[in-house]
Amino acid sequence: MVNMNGKLPDASKIKLIATDLDGTLLNPNGEISERTSTIIKKVLDKFPNLHFVITSSRERPAIKHIREALGILNRPNTESILLNGCIIYESSGKIIWQNTLPNEFVVKFHNILNSFSNDNYIYSCEDDAVLFNKNLEREAREDFQKKTILVDSHEYNKKVEAGEVKVNKICFLAANEKEGEEINSKVDVLVKKYDLAYAYSNNVFFEYMPHQTNKGTGIIQLIKILNISKDEVMAFGDGDNDLEFFESVGWPVAMGNACDALKPYAQLTTKSNAEDGVADMLERIFLREEQMN
Repeated sequence: MVNMNGKLPDASKIKLIATDLDGTLLNPNGEISERTSTIIKKVLDKFPNLHFVITSSRERPAIKHIREALGILNRPNTESILLNGCIIYESSGKIIWQNTLPNEFVVKFHNILNSFSNDNYIYSCEDDAVLFNKNLEREAREDFQKKTILVDSHEYNKKVEAGEVKVNKICFLAANEKEGEEINSKVDVLVKKYDLAYAYSNNVFFEYMPHQTNKGTGIIQLIKILNISKDEVMAFGDGDNDLEFFESVGWPVAMGNACDALKPYAQLTTKSNAEDGVADMLERIFLREEQMN
């Protein structure tokens, strides 16, 4: 499964590998397989200057166990593009670039949700996931490894209004589709006013990001910082939220399980995440000599 002309990139010409997590690097159980871990370690040992970048909608604490499984916790050149492109971290965890929502939008969003008595929302503020509902806080901490802070929504809103805190991304979970539609119809007016980026799932789960913020803008910022060209970047993805990501790199690779909307934007196609598709492609490109022996 290769691109139309059957040509793989020259390993020596690739300076950065970026990968999505769910449906891509992680298997269907949401884990790093033993093969994926082994192959990535071999590639990074062979090419010590190669950048390996995780891109995700998650906060940094929520990917720590993945970095551990890959053996890259202390490896240089392992930056992260998180919160759907809102923040870029150095390998050490230092923020090298970030974008935040307008405080005015956050205050108005809170007022809308408050009028529906809905406190099932999360403010992503750098490493922290700020929550206002005990059950959602426990779930985020225990099931999704988030670094959570449980606070009173009205008190926190006062801090936002005073400019004491900044919010990178907001997520909210509606009780049902009807509530989701009602809340979103009101929030959508604000989204258009502030020209924000957003993502919806089944009229129940909603995400709001700063203007022109996505994985694609994140990778563009990172390669500018690293002073490398898009033709030296390979990216793996599976969903329609990876479209801008693919458009921003020279070697976009679609998973075998990728959605149909993404596949036309791929230079290469690999196996599914259930078949260790990322590891399979990396092995063919970067460990070709070892395969022949």
